[in-house]
Amino acid sequence: MWQVRKRWPLDCAPILRGEFIRSTGETDKEKAADKLPLIAAEYRAKVNEAREAAKANPERVLTEAEAHRMAAEFFNTQLPSFLPQRRLEAIDHRQLLRSTKERLEAVQAMLGRGDFGPVLAASRTLLRQAGVSVDQDSPAVGYLQRMLMRAFVELHRAAVARLEGDAAYTPRDAELIAPPAAPEAPEGKTVAELVEAYERAKTPGWSDSSKRVFGPVARLLREEFGDRMVDSIAREEAREFVELLQSLPTGMGRRLALRGLTAREAVAKGKELGIAPITAKTVNDGYLVHVVAVFNWAVTERWITSHSFHKLRVADPVDDADRRDPFTSEQLKTIFTQAPWDRPWDSGRDQPGRFWVPLLCLFQGLRLSEATQRRVSDVEEGEIPVIHIRTQEGARLKTESSRGTLPVHPELIRLGFLSFVAERKAAGDELLFPEEGSGRALSEWFSGHVQSLQLEGRRLGIHSFRHGFEDRLREAGLPERTALALARRGEKGSSRGYGYGNSIQSKAEALQRVVYPGLNLEHLAGGITKLLL
Repeated sequence: MWQVRKRWPLDCAPILRGEFIRSTGETDKEKAADKLPLIAAEYRAKVNEAREAAKANPERVLTEAEAHRMAAEFFNTQLPSFLPQRRLEAIDHRQLLRSTKERLEAVQAMLGRGDFGPVLAASRTLLRQAGVSVDQDSPAVGYLQRMLMRAFVELHRAAVARLEGDAAYTPRDAELIAPPAAPEAPEGKTVAELVEAYERAKTPGWSDSSKRVFGPVARLLREEFGDRMVDSIAREEAREFVELLQSLPTGMGRRLALRGLTAREAVAKGKELGIAPITAKTVNDGYLVHVVAVFNWAVTERWITSHSFHKLRVADPVDDADRRDPFTSEQLKTIFTQAPWDRPWDSGRDQPGRFWVPLLCLFQGLRLSEATQRRVSDVEEGEIPVIHIRTQEGARLKTESSRGTLPVHPELIRLGFLSFVAERKAAGDELLFPEEGSGRALSEWFSGHVQSLQLEGRRLGIHSFRHGFEDRLREAGLPERTALALARRGEKGSSRGYGYGNSIQSKAEALQRVVYPGLNLEHLAGGITKLLL
């Protein structure tokens, strides 16, 4: 006898004990499969009932903003008790000032080493008063304790200032005593409301084709999670959502037999009609990339602090020989702490291409030849410095859509790239990197450099920077047209590139959001800029 056995979603586990188990009543596998839609409907009905019951008594969640406000209130309520209220004799004043300074030094040191002992009891009291039940080892409680310790230090500073006669003392930790305003979207917003807000904020800058691509994603999110709270989706449920995506039949929007059906109804109908499911590439690039962008936007807008769709992808059966990995965060840190990036660039060094070309590929997403063949005149300073990617004598581009005018990434400006260009211009050079030619030698050198560092990955090389750049574009949650303008990829079926209609200002604002978490290039900043002053 065939049966269905499935775990309950994590958010329903406290209400729905054990597992969902139902017999199909059939010994024949095909007949049992016919019963699955009805059993699945029963499962979802019970899950929905449990979630409705949970809404009646919702669990309080401690947000960073609320923890910040708790700490600010703690500072304000405790301040009177830390300030001397009576007249002091001279000897008492000196002793109290000395002991208060010693305590200030001690609590500052405790804050520096992460010892929050003096405020642990206050933390538990505040959480109990707020009706928040949370694991004491959770990151949210750790954040509250750190904020309370900052308040504790500021209370001692205020006491020292009063004893020293500074009646107009202004707290040094201004961020602490000015808690963040409540986010525009208060707690309790649903996924349906998130999708609506995301569309309202993003789609005005999208092309019609981009809107059509996002439409099925929005419908599916509303179907599956519409009435759910944005922060209530567990990782297990996100994985189940991916499994649903993998089952979607091809051509859902075009086939008459599937028109008007929900996703789950379309899956069942598609199996009945023998329609093949969508490919892994479509799951990843047609659905998941947009789902992640929606929830990344929610994080940016402070609706939530994290989400369960982060880095979810499905395996793609494309031959590994046709793939190239981007560098990981750890690999980037390894690369950019080794020579020639062990110190800032200065005019006394040779082979500037080895220093600057990988950085251009990293932060601008340039292809190798696009970087090595750039002329001095291709970089223009102004209110927004730009790099022109254009064909010139001796230089070629991969495609017509590769043309473009790109704002210079702020990190390149900080590292002195514009000063390097000015140095080349002052020397009368036409090319930024005349020693590199087509870039073949530089590519071979860099590949050997990667191998010497024993970095592991598929076909790691100079072009891996561009792959990583495009990953960062996707994770930034940018409108498709803006992202592809920065990547300079042509629109299928169109003679125009994606740069069409995007202003330099909009591209500059978007490029600022392309960051590499964990990569700190502070040791490369300031070299050539100082030499040219």
